[in-house]
Amino acid sequence: MLTFDEACHYLWREETTDWGKHDYVPNHIYITKGATLAGYVPRGTKDIIMYETPLKTWSVSRRKFRKLNRKEIRTYFENK
Repeated sequence: MLTFDEACHYLWREETTDWGKHDYVPNHIYITKGATLAGYVPRGTKDIIMYETPLKTWSVSRRKFRKLNRKEIRTYFENK
């Protein structure tokens, strides 16, 4: 289980990509370190899913994100 202090060593990105007519594509929160994807939070949940082996094939090209700050990250660790 990831702790809040450990979580702050990662970059948390909320995807804001507009998929146009493909509105069924969910925008999740992605947890990255460098160019690798370490985990994600499915849209509408507070479930943090971390990969045992980070994905190196993940790409941010043609997608839009906003970075979460420490206060926003903390909300995923409250009431657990």
